Amino acid sequence: MRMLHQEHEVHLFSLTEKQPSDSSLKAISQVTKSFRWYKMNSIKRIARLTLAALSTRPFQTHWFYQRQADQQLHEWIKELKPDVMYCQLIRMAEYVRNDHHTPRVLDYMDALSAGMNRRSNLCPFWYRWIYRLEAQRLAHYESVIFDYFDGQTIISKADRNLIAHPGRKSIAVIPNGVDSEFFKSTGTDIKAQPSNSPDEISPTQFVILFTGNMSYPPNVDAAKRIVNEILPRVEMPGVRVVIAGTQPTAEVQKLANEAVTVTGWIPDLRKAYEEADVFVAPLRIGTGQQNKILEAMSMSLPCITTMHVMNGLPKIGNLLPPLQLADDVIETAKAIDILLDQKERRLKLGRESRLWIENHCSWEVQSAALKMSFVNSTIYKPEEATWKIKK
Repeated sequence: MRMLHQEHEVHLFSLTEKQPSDSSLKAISQVTKSFRWYKMNSIKRIARLTLAALSTRPFQTHWFYQRQADQQLHEWIKELKPDVMYCQLIRMAEYVRNDHHTPRVLDYMDALSAGMNRRSNLCPFWYRWIYRLEAQRLAHYESVIFDYFDGQTIISKADRNLIAHPGRKSIAVIPNGVDSEFFKSTGTDIKAQPSNSPDEISPTQFVILFTGNMSYPPNVDAAKRIVNEILPRVEMPGVRVVIAGTQPTAEVQKLANEAVTVTGWIPDLRKAYEEADVFVAPLRIGTGQQNKILEAMSMSLPCITTMHVMNGLPKIGNLLPPLQLADDVIETAKAIDILLDQKERRLKLGRESRLWIENHCSWEVQSAALKMSFVNSTIYKPEEATWKIKK
């Protein structure tokens, strides 16, 4: 939004569960021409979710849809008369799927159906049926909703290949970018400095870091793997694990001990990146592109992750991002030991990571590609009669 706002009028409509804070409103006002939000009614959400059992649409679309929000949005659309509408995630598609007089671009972001299916294999068996049902509904909806939009975007080729629509190759692949000037290491060894605050991460010989929304199941799974399966296999002494991120679940909070810090929300994640020696992301479920990897690389941190994560990152020709790959806990522990033991190797991988971000993952490049998808969506406008038939 910040990049688009430099050359265009950006108007944002958003759903929220609580009143936006003054600081949030101020930040949003700096990257938009105007902003409106709708506070979701919790009782209505539960009611819609209950009735979703009688529908074939994904539970997510019911959870995020409310008629009053729809009415407010369309009153605003009539007032604004936008040139293009950009719909983020299929969860919001129900709001604008039938607005055929305005070019619309759908941001799949990733293949939600595939992520849900992977999560079904790791959740408790009594939950698996609901996850698998949602995965089936999502896969069908991802295909059907394609034809209601004039353009589509997605975060990686790997995710695009998972969309079950014959025209999926026309989906524009637009990877995430990273603000490389913001996420930039100062080169200061923070761990060597004394800490006077009880909230500070205590000094230690080596720090392994993992970040993310710690209520998101793929991140919860990865955090548990690091603490319960990988850390016990690390032979290097003096290693500490830091799990940094908002809304840690009870499962994640229980991971905390003398060798593991669960920080919860941190105002500026750069501090956690600065204090770390190695970033470890043993993700095996979830889809899309991991921003945490891009941020860590931009902070000159060497990263150890899985092929599952690598597949979601941008590739330049035959060149792959400079990541250390490890798909099981034994390989991951060995990779950690090698990098912690060999300082020059660790620093070299960090420098290569930073250079990769500077050359290939800037927001300027990605926003230019996004703008082209908007332009392309305005070129072809289907006849209204065609859409009447589809209704």
